[in-house]
Amino acid sequence: MLPRLVHKRGRCVEFRDDRRNRDNTLHINKSIVTMFYPKTPFYGKALLLENEVLKANSTALSRLLPWLCQTPRITTYRINTLRISVADYKAQLQAKLRSQYGQKAPNVYGLDELPEMLCIAPLDVAAEDLPVDDHLKQVIVDTSCGAALLRGAHIFAPGVLAMESNTQLQELVNVYADLPGKCKRGTATRYVCDEKIFLGVGQVQMQRHQLYKNNEKEESSPTGIAVRMQRNISGVPTLGDLSDANGLLQNLPSIVCVRVLGPQPGERILDMCAAPGNKTTHMAELMGDVGTIVALDNSANRLRAMQSKLANYSCIETHQFDATKAWHAAGNGPSSGPPPFASDSFDRILLDAPCSGLGNRPQLCSNVKQAKVLQSYPHIQRNLMAQAVPLLRPGGILVYSTCTITEAECEQLVAWTLRKFPQLRLMDATPKLGAPGLPLHPELSAEQCALLQRFGPSAENRVPNLDTVGFFIAKFQKASELR
Repeated sequence: MLPRLVHKRGRCVEFRDDRRNRDNTLHINKSIVTMFYPKTPFYGKALLLENEVLKANSTALSRLLPWLCQTPRITTYRINTLRISVADYKAQLQAKLRSQYGQKAPNVYGLDELPEMLCIAPLDVAAEDLPVDDHLKQVIVDTSCGAALLRGAHIFAPGVLAMESNTQLQELVNVYADLPGKCKRGTATRYVCDEKIFLGVGQVQMQRHQLYKNNEKEESSPTGIAVRMQRNISGVPTLGDLSDANGLLQNLPSIVCVRVLGPQPGERILDMCAAPGNKTTHMAELMGDVGTIVALDNSANRLRAMQSKLANYSCIETHQFDATKAWHAAGNGPSSGPPPFASDSFDRILLDAPCSGLGNRPQLCSNVKQAKVLQSYPHIQRNLMAQAVPLLRPGGILVYSTCTITEAECEQLVAWTLRKFPQLRLMDATPKLGAPGLPLHPELSAEQCALLQRFGPSAENRVPNLDTVGFFIAKFQKASELR
């Protein structure tokens, strides 16, 4: 009989054989195989970095940090209703799920607050029922690839760090993430490490000789799916990314963010930090592709990567430009040309700011390694806000958002904005699916925190069982005149 995975999500786990010895202990191959799972995203730097996340609300860290390591179990697609009905796209999703899972296919459902979105529930099989056979060969990936696998992706060729010798096509393998980052690419023997993270079971599509070419003259790197995941420990369906012109795999809070902005047909809107363009296209769809969306990004490569996504929309114009220089202070009246722009040029502005990205769950191992990196983001965010405010017309709407959870980049940034720009007032960030902002007395009142929207551990959210990435949204309106 195969051993079973005995664990609770986000904690250390053990794999044990169902057969019992005389001393009533459970064994597999005469030993207990103990598996590791992180409790903080700051591997090796916990004490240094955790104190930077929440200062005024430090008691919430004990719950927040393990949650960041865990996987959001709900998968969401945003439907392009300019091309297809939600009902027709739902039927396509259900057919795909039935073909893969049969009668055990997970449920597909919508939320009234976000009519253009569909949710895919996790598989109705608990992670502890995932059979683990330690006799299977092992494949090792890095933690970034591992996080994608836990959200339903397959392993593409560049993501395979190591594969054991003599692994055959179609062979089932155990997949692990290398938390310490010490596994050498191309390793052919079993990688022995107490802190590798078991992710699930996959089926081999490419062999070692295809992944690790010895001919140095070959310039092309291998591409395509190397291991097709059969099941992961998160319970998220292993569908890969089904995005196309009709539907886009997108995190729920990002969809909420554009709904909070509320773009209307015929308006002129600025997307200050547009890449990868997902929120940009959502705005265009809500506007019926009527009006103007100016999308800025300071990276030529990111803009090029967006072009295929934006090609079907006539209302979007893109500019490679540094948004911290977007305001032309000497300009006279609203302008419709290229950046920089004159004051009062936009009806609505989305400032989806560069941030530490700590909300991008699961955070198996954060890329942030130094406190000064975390401390650098509020400076950039303030510079961007200082450009956004004068560009917004009187009465216009400004939405500030981040995919992170630090107070400095969220509630404290809002408090600074209100002090710096008295012409702004907080608005209710509806539709409300997340939790209110964290308390920040005396900088923000309880009433002001209630207007904010923070996505955190699901019990805190306004919608029950809403398992999403970490995210923050604040909505401002610019007064017509100073009182």
